[in-house]
Amino acid sequence: MSAGSDDADNKRSFVPEDQGLPGDQDLIDFITSQPSPPKVKDVAREFGIRADGRARLRQRLRQLAESGKIDRLEGRRLGSPDNLPPVTVLEITRITDDGDAIAEPVEPAIDPMPVIVIMAERKKGRSVAIGDRVLARLTRIDASTYDGKVIRRLDRHRSRLFGHVFKNSKGYGLEPVERQGKSSFQLLPPDARIIFSAGDLVEAEITRSTGYGPKTARVIRTLGPADQSGAFSTLAIAEFELRHVFPEPALAEADAARKPLLENRVDLRNTPLITIDGADAKDFDDAVHAVPADNGGWRLTVAIADVAHYVAPGSALDREAQTRGNSVYLPDMVIPMLPEALSNGLCSLVPGEDRACLAVEMIIDEKGVLKEHRFFRGLMRSHARLTYDWLEEYRTGMDTDPPAGLSSICLDHLFGAYEVLARQRKERGALEIDLPEKKIIFDHEGKATGVSRRHQSISQKLIEEFMILANVAAAETLEKAKALCVYRAHEPPDPAKVDGLRDTAKAMGLSFAKGQVIRPQIFNTLLGKARERGDEAGLALLNETVLRCQSQAEYRITNPGHFGLALRRYAHFTSPIRRYADLMVHRSLIHLTEQGKPASTPGPEEAEMIASGISETERRAAAAERRTTDRFAAQLMMDQRGRIITGRVTSVTGFGAFVTLEPHGSEGLLPFSRLPDDYYETDPVRGVIQGQRSGLTIRTGQDIDVLIEEVMPLKATVTLAWAEGGMGGNPGKGFKGRKNKPAGRKSRDMKKRGKRRR
Repeated sequence: MSAGSDDADNKRSFVPEDQGLPGDQDLIDFITSQPSPPKVKDVAREFGIRADGRARLRQRLRQLAESGKIDRLEGRRLGSPDNLPPVTVLEITRITDDGDAIAEPVEPAIDPMPVIVIMAERKKGRSVAIGDRVLARLTRIDASTYDGKVIRRLDRHRSRLFGHVFKNSKGYGLEPVERQGKSSFQLLPPDARIIFSAGDLVEAEITRSTGYGPKTARVIRTLGPADQSGAFSTLAIAEFELRHVFPEPALAEADAARKPLLENRVDLRNTPLITIDGADAKDFDDAVHAVPADNGGWRLTVAIADVAHYVAPGSALDREAQTRGNSVYLPDMVIPMLPEALSNGLCSLVPGEDRACLAVEMIIDEKGVLKEHRFFRGLMRSHARLTYDWLEEYRTGMDTDPPAGLSSICLDHLFGAYEVLARQRKERGALEIDLPEKKIIFDHEGKATGVSRRHQSISQKLIEEFMILANVAAAETLEKAKALCVYRAHEPPDPAKVDGLRDTAKAMGLSFAKGQVIRPQIFNTLLGKARERGDEAGLALLNETVLRCQSQAEYRITNPGHFGLALRRYAHFTSPIRRYADLMVHRSLIHLTEQGKPASTPGPEEAEMIASGISETERRAAAAERRTTDRFAAQLMMDQRGRIITGRVTSVTGFGAFVTLEPHGSEGLLPFSRLPDDYYETDPVRGVIQGQRSGLTIRTGQDIDVLIEEVMPLKATVTLAWAEGGMGGNPGKGFKGRKNKPAGRKSRDMKKRGKRRR
């Protein structure tokens, strides 16, 4: 019997005299018989209890809960004490031949434990492996079985690790590559099929060890020599479980794809659409064009590769793209979401070739406000492939000759429309964080030679503003039609993090009033004050601090708005070659424009699960990109070992200070154990370390001299030591500095600060 059933034959007729309540056992029987935990209103409806009797019902249910006969669950629901909670953390223990997962609660709550089955959901991007931990929603099927639906996958409870093999007196040892992995392992004899040697990168399984002997592990997979080309990316692929090999059915579908004929598409081949990307880009998924509009504003066209034409829902290509979620851009390689036949071939808007596209034509007024827009499928031909650098040179007058067949007026119109959009962005108060992009530079042999850090150019901002406008148009179109929209959601920052920013600003001598309504403009105002002072170090620090206090963006099917862009609604539409969210938006727009009504699939529950899954793959890809970049940056510091160089303090923690080192932008740790002997007070919020006796003060934003003591590229770590003389400023009255020497460290906690003795 289901809670709240309207079936008169099944409904209990219980309206006792004097508004009495059902007996305890009747209540318990009903609550425990439901497939999902009911609420009080469901119980009242089942027993015909009117509103004036519900207070007594709640009291009776509270008494039953206090006596342990029922449980009060999350969401004001009621359940049997023998029921698992409706939302539970599970660990995957087995995968069946059908691909279904068998799971157990991380914290067992029922004896005997029921079977929990998570049906295979590959097309929803929720595939799991043995050892994974997931947050799942449970539905009781019968007394011994639950059905589980994955809400999100959690960090794996790993008994495995990645490391670097070294030779020792007992055979081979393993040095973990995790930054926190300080202890090495003794490797047990491997399986006869696994061959490795000193210097290899491997994945190992930690084994149970007894007594006081060394920790042990067994190699389960070799990844090749640590000094081979591509080793860092190979390691990241394994560490972050990045899919990098396409299954044969997906490759076959990509190879069989053919570009469409014109037929019902709008012919855009004579419109001078152009692509503008980085010099090393290979997948060109957006093209732009602008002309003056009759209203004094501009008519913009943004054409995006029609990936939906080639990737059908439920196909092998679709399943693989959804599982990957996005392309991954490691410093020395790209792991595409789609096979190369599509990503660099039929879907790439290369010059002079007919390409299927989904286009949006938009009209903005003289203030940059979007007034009209329409979406349509087209057939286009890119008239030029421009790079950001070339266009920037054109803008500044260094090169006045556009490519053959492209007039300068086309480029001038693009910049004219951009200026209007840029003013509109400033007027609405979008967040303006200006941090340089870190990029590893390689020579022709693939060896890392340096790190470039470049701020965004006007040409890059031009494309960004065109894409933002197209994304807004997509969200508005789908929301108005009540069709499925995968929003790019960005919540306001946590007030506690804003308080930390306030303390940093105060330490820099900048005012940042407390109690303000948190809007992007208040951050822009603070950054503007720092910019006016001409303090480049302080401005860089403040930009980084503002960024760190922001919430993380994610994909949702509900719309909380986009805080950073100061937009009420925002979706991702412009990069379907490399983001599955954009492909979902394309499909929804295509169905709406061609059928005149929203698509019925996927349903809200499935769409929500997909959005959660691709948010997770995006975070994993970003972490892999950062980790690999940090490893390359650390490797570039190897020849600096033993040297004293100047670095800039970027943050203070309870165990030391992080320092950005020139010229490669690597980040090193200056621990308390490498500071001169003293008692140190630390205030991570204000970003200050201060010695009690010496007066030595280290604060974020300052330049200090440090000794490069140890570099470990595989761990992406650089350990620093205080250099004699130490700082390019006054370290404190009467303090001359001293060379570093080994010493113990004592500590005691304070309410807001930590004291460290070195």
